[in-house]
Amino acid sequence: MDFGNHLPKFGIRLFGFLLLSSFLFSNCHKNPVEVPPEDVFTKDKREQLGKLLLNDILGSNEFLPQIPPYDTSIYWYVQKLYDQATNVMQLDQQSPSDNRWNEKWEVYIIKNDNLKHAYTLPGGNFFITTGMLKSFEREYELYYLLTFEADLMNEGRLLDMLKQEYNSLTLLNLIEGRPTASGITIKDIASELPNLIFDPSAVKKTDEETVASICKTSILESTGINPSLVNPDFQNAYWLMTRESYGGRPAAIQGFSTDNAADCGGNIGTGNYSRYVLEVLDP
Repeated sequence: MDFGNHLPKFGIRLFGFLLLSSFLFSNCHKNPVEVPPEDVFTKDKREQLGKLLLNDILGSNEFLPQIPPYDTSIYWYVQKLYDQATNVMQLDQQSPSDNRWNEKWEVYIIKNDNLKHAYTLPGGNFFITTGMLKSFEREYELYYLLTFEADLMNEGRLLDMLKQEYNSLTLLNLIEGRPTASGITIKDIASELPNLIFDPSAVKKTDEETVASICKTSILESTGINPSLVNPDFQNAYWLMTRESYGGRPAAIQGFSTDNAADCGGNIGTGNYSRYVLEVLDP
């Protein structure tokens, strides 16, 4: 008897569905998607990624040269403040001894008066435009920015954003010198990293940590970004567009400062910002 001719149509469809499902299931297990474990991105790996990105960024921007008069004025001054703001982060005493930062966090100044921006690479190297530097008037304003960007990197939010944009396996392949399935290159990430947009929740958390850090590392007033936030000329700053503000941000920052009042100073800086930055950029 030909059972095939008498099998109900529903049974034929069910049989076909099960056969196809079995085939797809088998193939999925033959080629599983590899997802690196979270702990693979050690600080050493992040520093390696930062070095790769640095090489491309250095070749695609015009920088203020580290020669007289800039090396002993603006570079010395901004680097000194950055070292002070990030000293505790760089020492990294809370992490296991085999997972700490090893490289010096360097400052690079991009020669662009029309762009107000700043960002940090994985591993700690900091970039700021001359336009951003000119938008400040006092030391405490720059100190806030330096601390904020370092915290964004140190607390892993920058890495999380890169994972979200490119996925963990792509980043790991690039770090270890392997081709990526998507064709993404270090050059691609280097050009896109300054444009990454951090949402208001990430910005608010970073503001809170920044204020606490400033109070522990300096005697400076800890609300240094607030003058810029209420300055109409700063509203077109690219930094502000990529670090999205939240409602009542100046008041929230003031509140964070009040919460840390026992540790916070009130100094807004001497005339050093004008002497070492503004007068050098506009002699």
